[in-house]
Amino acid sequence: MSLPRTYIGAFLIAIAGIIFWTFLLPTYDNVMDQRNALTERATLLNDRQAIINKINDMAKEYATRATDITRFTSIIPAKKSAPELVSSIQALATQNGLQLTTITLSGNSNPEANTYQRQPVDLGLSGSYLAFKSFLMALERNIRLIDIVSIDASPTAENSPIIGFQIKGNAYYIK
Repeated sequence: MSLPRTYIGAFLIAIAGIIFWTFLLPTYDNVMDQRNALTERATLLNDRQAIINKINDMAKEYATRATDITRFTSIIPAKKSAPELVSSIQALATQNGLQLTTITLSGNSNPEANTYQRQPVDLGLSGSYLAFKSFLMALERNIRLIDIVSIDASPTAENSPIIGFQIKGNAYYIK
């Protein structure tokens, strides 16, 4: 082989190497980066689709339990509603033959980190013992949750069938 042919061959190989390193290698790296980005995007898309499926499943479960949720909000309302509480207690007392003499709704008594709040209720009622017993049964069957803490009874007058009752209890609502 002649020396100029060797130099020409080496020169052509060097030019091919330079072209490879300047043009083809960056293109190859770009293609590999795009493949990696495509894989990441496909993973992200699959994750988002899984999240959407979970949301749809939760929506279906919510729809199937809508009646339970409605009942629960009737038992423990979402907000403090003093007029509704007073009217329901007044209706129960009237239906059972008692007279509601006093009602006091105090502030919240449990500022702890519970999911519900307690509303202390003090009631003054007057009527017969049988009417009071019927009132307590109706209060127990009432949809609104009210816990009785204490009951005090005293006659209003000597030899009178009318008894004065003082009830302390708690009504609940969600924070």
